Amino acid sequence: QGEGPRVAAGRASGRGRPVSPSGARGLSLMPDAAAPDVDLASRGLTRYAVVGSLGVALAVLLYSRAGNSEDVDGLESTRDSWNFVLSALGFAWMLAKIILFMAVILLGFLVTRQRSILYVPTPPGTTRSPGDNPGHYKNPQNWGLPYEDVRIRTEDGTVIHGWFVFHPMIMSGDEAPYTFVYFHGNAGNIGHRLENIRDMHQRLKAHILIVDYRGYGDSENGTGPCEKGFMMDAIATYRWLIENSRSEASTKYKTRTDRILIFGRSIGGAVGLRLFAHLLKEKLKGGEEALPLPAGIVLENVFTSLADMAVEIFPFLSFVRVLLRSPLIFDEWKAAESLEFLAKHHHHWCCCLLGGLLDQIVPPEQMVKLHAIVKQQRPQVLKFFRFPTGGHNDTPARGGQQYWESFKKFMDGVTESEAERISWCKANL
Repeated sequence: QGEGPRVAAGRASGRGRPVSPSGARGLSLMPDAAAPDVDLASRGLTRYAVVGSLGVALAVLLYSRAGNSEDVDGLESTRDSWNFVLSALGFAWMLAKIILFMAVILLGFLVTRQRSILYVPTPPGTTRSPGDNPGHYKNPQNWGLPYEDVRIRTEDGTVIHGWFVFHPMIMSGDEAPYTFVYFHGNAGNIGHRLENIRDMHQRLKAHILIVDYRGYGDSENGTGPCEKGFMMDAIATYRWLIENSRSEASTKYKTRTDRILIFGRSIGGAVGLRLFAHLLKEKLKGGEEALPLPAGIVLENVFTSLADMAVEIFPFLSFVRVLLRSPLIFDEWKAAESLEFLAKHHHHWCCCLLGGLLDQIVPPEQMVKLHAIVKQQRPQVLKFFRFPTGGHNDTPARGGQQYWESFKKFMDGVTESEAERISWCKANL
């Protein structure tokens, strides 16, 4: 089980579209996924809308050419090459204007719908609440996992819901396991990630804190899904874990503030990177309320920025690439920029990148770019694992034993470097 619902770029990206067993467009139930796939391209611009628009543009072009037929005939009769060149240039200019006009019109359409396209709390064929999920995807108890139901109040008063899946103290003894703060992808709820949570819990011997963003699952709507809101959710979630660890209120499990890792898949990786960069900025300011930094971050199939993904999903936007920024792009999700800040200002941290080479959503090249950024100023531990059969959401399932052995290698590096990292952070941050 990977990310749960997979968001497919569809034919607009030239990478193919998953097809559901029932043949329903935009919906696919993958054999190793717990929830349906959602076709982002079909949510933004239907095939018929694009073809129809191109048809109109072609009709306008042909009409314009017909209007100039007399000139063309004259051109052919007089064999005036200079006039022919001018006519050809005029034709090319008119075609360019039509293409640009079409791109701007379609861009305007996408701008008004961008958040409804990007954020998919309830993919087709699913329900919003984890309690209404099918079978074992309702709660961790169905997988035999010990857990606590968590409600966290964010800065703006929105209450988000999550689960803290833990290793009981009787099993872990005096040693506190590492805790992953898990940020999931853009579609579905935390229940769709339960199989993946089970595997992380068992194979990595770690606690997992996972929450649904505002507007997802059993979390309140608040401002609705958006970058600013997601960041309030992420900061509140991390603060809850720190305060819970400091209070030592639980008699069921042990946690430590210096044994926290962020895990982010797809857009969750962008959330995690922005959270890590925010925590580091607060720490560098030297404020007393600055929270302890996580030991590191794990990124799985993460994009470089939303603008880069927009061009990938809707290739015609490349004509207006320079415009793809705020205020036209409401939520920019500049993951690469956050990673660059981390690499430049912090060295005693750990970073792991997990990429599926058959990812049909985020081009594998974008993970390569993220790796190149962090490699320029290497952190304490850096690993980059690529899995030939891994897709966007099913890299853990497709990667199988190789995936978990690779993940475990990274965790071994985190553990081995722990003493040096803690000592440096205490002395310098």
